[in-house]
Amino acid sequence: MAQLPLTAIFDRIPSMFELVKKALIVVIVLFFAKIGWQIVVDDYSYQSWPTAPARLISAEVAVGSKKNGSRYFVVQTTYDFTVNGKVYNSGANKIGVPRFATDQAALQHLDELKSRSTHIVHYHPQTPEKNTLSQ
Repeated sequence: MAQLPLTAIFDRIPSMFELVKKALIVVIVLFFAKIGWQIVVDDYSYQSWPTAPARLISAEVAVGSKKNGSRYFVVQTTYDFTVNGKVYNSGANKIGVPRFATDQAALQHLDELKSRSTHIVHYHPQTPEKNTLSQ
């Protein structure tokens, strides 16, 4: 078996380094893509999360705007609930919050929400700080 001259070995080192560098970039991109996908899947699978009774503290209609300038309406809620003896609150969660095209539709939803005798919250099993009021 013939041996490569020393200069040929050194000539191949930069190409090997580039290959390793590209492979590392691919691994990093895949890692962050998986994390991003897991966050999306987690947030959209909230209906399968555990539930707990919630106490509605306040609810009101708020106006939001899309990037194109059009408006939408949401019912912003403040509530709390208890999991394993610890009290959690609604925080700034946007998971599962419906948007309405008109203020009348949002007000109707607000009235329905306030008229309920019981409220249920879905909370993330590992991080109950991530939660949403059942609509």
